[in-house]
Amino acid sequence: MCGYRLSAEVDHIEPGDNHEDSNLQGICPPCHRTKSAREGGRAAAARRTSALRPPAPHPGLIER
Repeated sequence: MCGYRLSAEVDHIEPGDNHEDSNLQGICPPCHRTKSAREGGRAAAARRTSALRPPAPHPGLIER
């Protein structure tokens, strides 16, 4: 990802359980830690947001 260090770890391009070769990439350890922390933070924020407030109605929908 950084283009400076050699890839020493395997990373999922799209997070999850898809272990197909097309979803894997080589990545250096510092970039892998950074990417994983970012993805974990997004997932945690999404869980907090959905647990705290109900989804807002779409502004284009007409309620009957």
